Formats: sequence, structure tokens, C-alpha cells
Amino acid sequence: MQDCRFKCVSIIGVGLLGASLGLALKQRALAGRVVGVGRAGSDSLSIALRRQAIDIAQTDPAQAVREASLVVLATSLGQFPAIFERISEALPTGALVTDVGSTKTQVMHWAAQELPDHVDFIGSHPMAGSEKRGPQFARPDLFENAVCLVCPPPIQARGPRTEQRVESATNRVEALWRAVGMNTRRLDARRHDQWVASVSHLPHAVATALVLAASETPQALSAIAGGFLDTTRIASADPVIWADIFLTNKPAVMNQLTVFIRRLRTLQTAIRRGDQAVIADLLQQAKTTRDTLANNRNPS
Repeated sequence: MQDCRFKCVSIIGVGLLGASLGLALKQRALAGRVVGVGRAGSDSLSIALRRQAIDIAQTDPAQAVREASLVVLATSLGQFPAIFERISEALPTGALVTDVGSTKTQVMHWAAQELPDHVDFIGSHPMAGSEKRGPQFARPDLFENAVCLVCPPPIQARGPRTEQRVESATNRVEALWRAVGMNTRRLDARRHDQWVASVSHLPHAVATALVLAASETPQALSAIAGGFLDTTRIASADPVIWADIFLTNKPAVMNQLTVFIRRLRTLQTAIRRGDQAVIADLLQQAKTTRDTLANNRNPS
């Protein structure tokens, strides 16, 4: 079994995901020491310390990674380039670097550009979390039974890294996420971005559009019920984080929006024509797929 214990873990960004990872690592004795990195003056570090999600608080990423065997980037994607540049010269030889970002092609490119050859970067995307943010909402079981998508670097970006070395680093990252309760799936960055554009990024875009569309009839908002709130829950997530996600996965998100608009226009045309059979067929297709997904996720 792959060893997933680390002497020192540095988590850069101690929001919901970062602090939850710290709690999970400490609860399972997977890290000898957890260093949390945040902005000076931010409440996140003090909350993470108080909740014992981290052992040491740091505001300087370079200082925080000098003794790290594992570094996890858990900030918004827009901060990644500056962080990679900041920690590059401080990373010890053999350190493993990963992240929790929602897009991968751009992240892998930044890592290949900025990180030194004596460390390994393996992309991670734990499909866990909520619309809430901050270490006050962190919990050690956040990752249990969820899926983590793991992305090794593409062959052309590996430079002096051997296949064996990349495989070993990838195995260690997969072992880390399995140790905190996740199921892992390995795939390349391009396919990752296509998948998440469909099942994560498009839903957020749609939820945003739904709220904005309903807001054009403000009087109707007083009549909203559970269905509207359930459908648009994710629109409450951090706008800065999601702007970064859309822009770092622009081609795949644009493609999925095109698919969605085509589907919506099909329904719009059927409604305009009063074609009950087509409307019912579209609704039945969606219901069958949705029911199957729900049953597979929550088997009785």
C-alpha cells in the first residue's frame, strides 16, 4: 500500500477546502505538522488555528514550504501563478506539490513554467465542498465518499522527470486523497476540464442565469419556494473564485454553454409550437437520466 503520511504539509489557503484537508490529515495522523498559509490580517488563519486545522500559521508562502514534503494550493485559481513563482526557489528537493483547483489545463501550464525540476506537481480536483466558504465551515469528513480527479503532467511537459518518477508521485497523491475518504479517478488535464465544464461549471453558470432572469421580475421573488432555492443554491458561491474558474476553462465552458443553449432552444421551440409530445419526451429523457444518477449515487 502506498504510504500517504507526510512529515510536514503546507496548505496555502485555509478556506473551506484547505481547512477541511488540515482537519482530515490531523484526525487521521497523516501529517506530522500542518502549516497553514493566509493573508496577513485575515481571520482565516486564526480560525483555522483555533479549530486545530493547522499547527502553524504563516503569511509568507516561501517560508511555509521550506520544510514541506507536501504542498497543497487551496486558494482561488487567479492566485496560483504568483504563488508558484513565490515558492519556486524555497521548495525542498523531492517535495510533492498538488492543488484543489477546479480547472487543470491552465494550472498544469503554470506549474510547468514556474516550478523547479526537483519537485513534482500532480493536479488534484476533489469534487467536494459547498457554496459556503471559510474555515468556520470546515469539517474533517468533507471529502468522504466523494470523487477526486487526479491529473499527472502531460508527457511533453515532464522534462527530466521520468515516467517512473511521475507514476510514483501520482500514486502518492492518489493515496493521499483515498486516505481522507475519497475515490480517485486519473485522467489528463484536457479531459478533466471537459468533464467538469459539463457537470460543475455549466450548472453554476445556469444557476447564475436563473437568478438573474428571475430578478427581472422582482415582484415574483416574494413567491419563491424550495424548488427555486434548491436549483440556484450554488449561485451563492464566491464570485471571485467562479470568475477565475470560468476564465481558466474558457473553451470547455463556452462549448457546454453552446450545448445548453441548443437544448434550451429545442424546448423553447416545442413550447412555442404547442408540441406536447416533444415537450413530454424531453421532460421524460431528463427525468430518466436524473433518476438514474440519483439512484446510482444513493443506492437503497
